Amino acid sequence: METPISSAPGDANSPRASFAGGGPSEGDGSTANGRSYYDKFGYPDAASHFEAKDQETLTKYMIHVSPILQPVLAKDRVAKFENLCCGWSHFMGRRDFIFPDVLISIISQNAVRCAKVALSGDLYNGRRADPNARHRYGFTPLHAAAETFSVDMVKLLLRHGASANIRTEGDNVIEGLLPLHVAVENAGMHKFLEDHWEDGCPLEKLISLLCLPEMKMYLDTTRLIAKHTDNIVDEVWNYINGRKFVESAILLLAAQKQLRGPVNGGRSKASRDGFDVVRRRTYQAIGSLHRQATAMVNEGKNGSVLKKLKNKKEDLITAGTLVDIVDNAGEALESYIQTYSEVTHEEIIEHVSSILNSNGIVHSGMGIDTGNLKGYQYLWATAIHKSVSRGWMLRNLTKLKTHLL
Repeated sequence: METPISSAPGDANSPRASFAGGGPSEGDGSTANGRSYYDKFGYPDAASHFEAKDQETLTKYMIHVSPILQPVLAKDRVAKFENLCCGWSHFMGRRDFIFPDVLISIISQNAVRCAKVALSGDLYNGRRADPNARHRYGFTPLHAAAETFSVDMVKLLLRHGASANIRTEGDNVIEGLLPLHVAVENAGMHKFLEDHWEDGCPLEKLISLLCLPEMKMYLDTTRLIAKHTDNIVDEVWNYINGRKFVESAILLLAAQKQLRGPVNGGRSKASRDGFDVVRRRTYQAIGSLHRQATAMVNEGKNGSVLKKLKNKKEDLITAGTLVDIVDNAGEALESYIQTYSEVTHEEIIEHVSSILNSNGIVHSGMGIDTGNLKGYQYLWATAIHKSVSRGWMLRNLTKLKTHLL
């Protein structure tokens, strides 16, 4: 795990800092008659006063600065970015930090050089970007970077102290999403997968699609975020228990290095690795469903509930097979994905099949029509940038909700 260059100024759950010396007296700014000093400004306390001031400044930034900033970020022009931050400093943030909106714009444009300057504190008066500050709509810079699938940007944020364990929060997003979820769910929406695999298709076909070069940056981004995400076994299990095969396969392949380590911190050979834990949970869930179904049959019940139990049991058996495939062949597949040069889809699929066969996984014979594999542009890459206020929620998170619920 990379060591952060400097600690972040606080996670996104920290209360908003207030300006020092806001009122005429210490403490809560109360006057001698008990009224708040801020009453005469129309605010009940200091926090409300400065929140309104922040919003006023942010509005000025959106109107006056953002339209000038976007073309600068599009070409990642560091010198012009620094000049803007100096000339418009009063509208770019407050005290030591630029507004989260500025960093989100940088990330959405993948302006890595500008991001490095902002995160390093090299802006005017030493001002910098907080890598863990939530955007006003509830997501963090790492959520945004996970959406754009820029490995360089994700690495930069993590190096400067971004946490992969902060969840979305607020009315404008689906609450509780980790950056890992954004990466996995959006990767699962790739057109290759949506057009060429569906539930019921052979798992080997899904694995072959994930090994294509067009999927590499999605796996690389997910792998990097997974490396810094706590309780990765639980995250894998949640996808499996939710019968989300595509997302399960993505995370199993991307996080296999963590899953191969002992989950209890032990070093003995008896210590179970993550694959064993996931496999055991899967078998336990299958056994529980089998007992429930048997009890219903013995009671003479044979309706839709029983059918749902049987379907879930079959899905978990399929998920268990997926775990076995990645456990047995995942390392060889990962090595191939990271080293193959420019080759045709046919050659890649053939090689992936040979890896699976050599690990005892017999191909079903249902192949992929490589003639229909077109180079799709990633649909969600500019979702945040296109609509600053609600783009992420409306484009990405609304669709993610159908996958998560």
